[in-house]
Amino acid sequence: MDNKTVCILLIDGFEDVEALMPADIFKRLGLGVILAGVESTKIRSAHDFYIATDTLLRDVSVADFDALMLPGGLPGAVNLRDSSAVTQIINQTYANKKVCAAICAAPIVLRDAGIAKDKRITGYPTTEQLSHAPDFKYTGSDVERDGLIITAKGMGKAAPFAFEIARALGVAEEKIRDVAENSFINI
Repeated sequence: MDNKTVCILLIDGFEDVEALMPADIFKRLGLGVILAGVESTKIRSAHDFYIATDTLLRDVSVADFDALMLPGGLPGAVNLRDSSAVTQIINQTYANKKVCAAICAAPIVLRDAGIAKDKRITGYPTTEQLSHAPDFKYTGSDVERDGLIITAKGMGKAAPFAFEIARALGVAEEKIRDVAENSFINI
């Protein structure tokens, strides 16, 4: 597994649990975590908590991580979708054959960045209406993995979403089961 790292992009309006639960799970699994603020290092969540990030997106390179993760939340997902810097890092990540993951409303960002064409995508049930793209293949599954793209339905699926990202990064199933069991998470 050799020190894999997940970069989680945060922007004002992100869903707290969808960002922080996966970050916690990744650390418990021994993965590195970079919290990157898109516009600032002090980000206000959808529920008015303030989170200090490790760095700014402009200071992150695709070489710094193995998976890129986008939490949902509104207006967070729309803010991510409308950021040209986010679109750029998504396209660079995917072009470098690295995992791109999004939960809840954030799959619109992957779709509108152009990397999810002909891919099975899930997300919050209104996700397909938020996308500007006509060929959004919404499945409605709890967690969906199609190649390098991993998506999940919403806050209640943050743990299975995180574990699926970990699997994609080569974390052993035994370690995943151990962390889930010790955290009282059913997988």
